[in-house]
Amino acid sequence: MEKDKIIGQQLKKIRKQLGLTQEEMIGGVIHKSHYSKIERGLEGISADSLFRILFIHNVDVDQFFEKVRKNYRSSEDVNVEELENSMRQAFNNSDTEKAKECLAQILKLDGHTILKYRSIISVAMFENKLDELTIEFKEKVLAEFTDHSNWVENVDSLKLFANCLQVFTTEQLDVFMRQLLKHYSKSKIESEKMVERVGIICNNYLYYCYFFHVAGNNINSALEYLNKLDNRNHFLMYKICYKFYDALFKGRKEQAKEIKNFLVFCGFKDRVAGWKI
Repeated sequence: MEKDKIIGQQLKKIRKQLGLTQEEMIGGVIHKSHYSKIERGLEGISADSLFRILFIHNVDVDQFFEKVRKNYRSSEDVNVEELENSMRQAFNNSDTEKAKECLAQILKLDGHTILKYRSIISVAMFENKLDELTIEFKEKVLAEFTDHSNWVENVDSLKLFANCLQVFTTEQLDVFMRQLLKHYSKSKIESEKMVERVGIICNNYLYYCYFFHVAGNNINSALEYLNKLDNRNHFLMYKICYKFYDALFKGRKEQAKEIKNFLVFCGFKDRVAGWKI
């Protein structure tokens, strides 16, 4: 009943924001007496009724569930997600000390092997210590990565690949990137989140190839993937990254500098700190 109460409270909050009565809120989907008990957490609501009520009022479903999702997860899962987000932010801001702090906490977790591998490699890259990663460690990462037969559609494998490009040999990287881009050039990606995951991998791959002088065979394909992303605001940074790396790989450093300087001007100084031209 506690979770029913949380959903009811969120529905009530939305109803108040919209300035609706309970009867206007339900729009004939369910009985008013039932809805009144839902708001008070005395009764639950079916998924069908919940979606219908939210859709009637054009409520952002993703935002609604983001508000209640923490209450349906264990405290450990919430802590892991917060650590992962902190590590991502440290990576985006090139904040080495923050990344090391996150790594220390992540290594204390029970399980979560993939997150640990991703974090270890990220910090090693920050500190220019990639060459200190042992062969044994790299073999473990590769084994974890290839453990899934259909890795190109497995979320954990894609997350691992995005952060662990540096541990693969050039030959392995060429094979895996070719598999990934070939798969998603033929398959229509329904999920915006999955589109972004592949975009992140392409962005990280281009960064790695250029700044670490890796002669990857999939640079043009990665650029093409970013360039073909649609013009939703959500993909804006990836479209800019395409312009930036396209300029770099074509030797137009001044154009790349202009793009970076513009992002700095727009307030993204920390985000592009690692873009050393």
